[in-house]
Amino acid sequence: MFRMIGWVLRKIGLYKHALPYYQRLTLPHGSTVLIHIGKCGGGSLKRGLVNATKNIGPIVVHMQKPPYRADLKYIIVARDPIARVESAFRWRYRLVVAEGMRDNVYRDEFDILSSYSNLNRLAEELYTEAGLPVAKAQSAMKSIHHIREDIAFYLHDLLEKCEPEQVIAVLMQESLDSDISKVFGYENSFNVRLNRESATNGSLSLLGLRNLRRFLADDYEALMKLYCWGKIDCDVFRRIV
Repeated sequence: MFRMIGWVLRKIGLYKHALPYYQRLTLPHGSTVLIHIGKCGGGSLKRGLVNATKNIGPIVVHMQKPPYRADLKYIIVARDPIARVESAFRWRYRLVVAEGMRDNVYRDEFDILSSYSNLNRLAEELYTEAGLPVAKAQSAMKSIHHIREDIAFYLHDLLEKCEPEQVIAVLMQESLDSDISKVFGYENSFNVRLNRESATNGSLSLLGLRNLRRFLADDYEALMKLYCWGKIDCDVFRRIV
């Protein structure tokens, strides 16, 4: 029956929107869900999972909100929010502007990325001098692939519902190799578009950094909750806050 429902949803173009609910109903009892937040090293992780000796065969969720059930377990791949946004902006600028890639999902990206040309210009315009949000700049930021789907997009609703023991682990991009070894039991040898520098590369001004930290407050709140649950290493957390 569920296969038929999935087929019908695809035919009428609603499968993507219904997928979290569909997964919630169809995932086997006690499944482990790997939440792959974009630009956090998840591409490297997914390539190497065939070598896992622990927590084998998680169901990967990417570019959608993870389903919640009380019997499910979760492994999360995350990163310093500002470093993640920097990586996403550079990546999309290269693909969309420099290489001319186009898609129908993020139609405004070319104009936005071309207009601002670098993340700092956009970050500095997120708020007025009086500290008020600037709708145009904030909308532009949320129109960029992987910035729109921020850490809070994946985790806010989930962390409101799940218990700490349901989160098996959080793998941070800043310590990805050691986290993979600890959680999945193999040595990582795949580095797909991976840049482990958690701190900014110096391209952001103090104003840009301050504005981004405020703009990404929900991301930091989600990571803070995971830290308080004991899921993020203290040294790593200190480096990203």
